[in-house]
Amino acid sequence: MVSPIRRFSVVGLVFLAGIMVLSGCASRKYVRLQTQALEPAIQEATNAAKENAERIDAVDRRAQQGVTAAGAADTKATAAQTAAQAAQAAAQAADRKADTANQGVTQSNTRISTLETRISNIVTTTDNYTESEKQVVTFDTNKATLSNQGKSALDKIAGDLSGMRTGYMVELQGFTDAQGSEQYNIGLSQRRAEAVERYLVGKNVPLYRVSILGLGKDNPVADNKTSQGRAQNRRVEVRVLKAVAGRQTN
Repeated sequence: MVSPIRRFSVVGLVFLAGIMVLSGCASRKYVRLQTQALEPAIQEATNAAKENAERIDAVDRRAQQGVTAAGAADTKATAAQTAAQAAQAAAQAADRKADTANQGVTQSNTRISTLETRISNIVTTTDNYTESEKQVVTFDTNKATLSNQGKSALDKIAGDLSGMRTGYMVELQGFTDAQGSEQYNIGLSQRRAEAVERYLVGKNVPLYRVSILGLGKDNPVADNKTSQGRAQNRRVEVRVLKAVAGRQTN
């Protein structure tokens, strides 16, 4: 048989346990109610944090693009500076070449003036000289190179003049056939006359005793409609002018 005191103790324990259970249920319900009230604020804070993160990422991407663009611009600027420096160097080189060319022109003009002075001292009037037999040196099409036959003819002229120190002049007139432009033919005829001049000077004919002139296709000696005629017109005429006896000048 259970004693009254023990029965009371058991009932008391059951009562206390019930109070605790009821208290726990009330606490969880309260917490749930409070949490539900905070959920909108929590969601709003979460959304705001997400948006801020996306903005930060976008700003970071733009910053990276800006860095890349700045690097590309710097590379282009460096390349442009290099190109500018190269252009400046080329311009300076061109200026130096122009200066050299001008110096060459000045020297050539001085040389021409000197030769003209010497010639004027040699030749007072054309009546002081008589023309010897004319010699002709022919050339291939578009060429200003002496053939072996042409060199032989010039060797004979240089040999005839080797014993003369004074009293003569050599006149060279260059010609072309009728093919090609007038400007081209003038230049080609001049180069042919210069080739003859160089050869004679190499054979000890004084340069100041030689005068040259390129006349292009003027004064043809044969018909330019045939190949044989054109071959005759591609020529340099060599005239030796000798002073009349008793009137020789130095």
